[in-house]
Amino acid sequence: MSVISVIIPTYNRYDDLTVCIRSILQQSRLPDELIIVDDAELPDVPLQQDCEARGIKVIYFKKDKPGLTASRNQGIKLASGDLLYFLDDDVELFSQYIEHIERVFDLDKQHKLGGVGGVIDNDPPLSRSKTLRRWLDLCFMVTGPVEGKVLRSGFCVNFGSTGKVFDGQTPVDFLAGGVCAYRQQVFEQLLFDENFKGYGLGEDKDFSYRLSKQSALVVTPEAKLNHYESPKMRFDKAQLGFEFVLSRYRFFKTHVYTTPLSNMAFYYALFGYTLARTLITCLSFKKQEWQRLQGIFKGIGELLSGKAKQDLSDERK
Repeated sequence: MSVISVIIPTYNRYDDLTVCIRSILQQSRLPDELIIVDDAELPDVPLQQDCEARGIKVIYFKKDKPGLTASRNQGIKLASGDLLYFLDDDVELFSQYIEHIERVFDLDKQHKLGGVGGVIDNDPPLSRSKTLRRWLDLCFMVTGPVEGKVLRSGFCVNFGSTGKVFDGQTPVDFLAGGVCAYRQQVFEQLLFDENFKGYGLGEDKDFSYRLSKQSALVVTPEAKLNHYESPKMRFDKAQLGFEFVLSRYRFFKTHVYTTPLSNMAFYYALFGYTLARTLITCLSFKKQEWQRLQGIFKGIGELLSGKAKQDLSDERK
């Protein structure tokens, strides 16, 4: 039987974290250790005594500098498990989540499998407006027909974006950060890129796509959780728009770019994404949508000025 470590980065979400840990305690297969990496000031680890009474070792680590990618890497350093499960602090697991993912790893006798993802069960169904938006995104290579795939434009088909349900274990190009697990061995060569600052938008795709070049990745729909997307410590909309543009550019230049002609696919998709967000903003009249659009244009400005390219070049030195 594998030794399982669960790693949860957290920041000022005590109530959400409590729900998450309670769902861990209700698992049909309990983890061997629970690692909490705190970027704020937790008064205590919720339900710590309950965890320890059930034989779960609890490790608490307080970081001085906030940052999701650094928290994930710190959790990796502290973990002693064969399998490392990464969770967001605002998720609630179905009772067999841990067991189903472990079973997929156990069936992989040759260890060709590097990572396994579960699925978010409470994603809302596609509304009529989202369906229309999806067709627009398809035309501009912002999304595609199969979830978990990387497109030639450098954009990705996000999980839950197609309205389709996975039919059994499915190979993918990347995994979502808060609903995945990896073999410990993969971290001997790869870690999360700490150049993704703050909330780390896109760091999960960057890491898992790099891993997919060496090991297989699959999603198993049997492993389910609910993600409640706590409003605490979320990006403001302007920052969200800005970071989205830069993270897509970083991903494209690092993993997809091959020739100068490749830029056409990226900027075509970026134009389509911006067009869709502009239409949404004009139709909604919501202040936060205008803020997001401002952030998108700020990000595009950094691309056109060459600053984003220079920043990425400096990081690689």
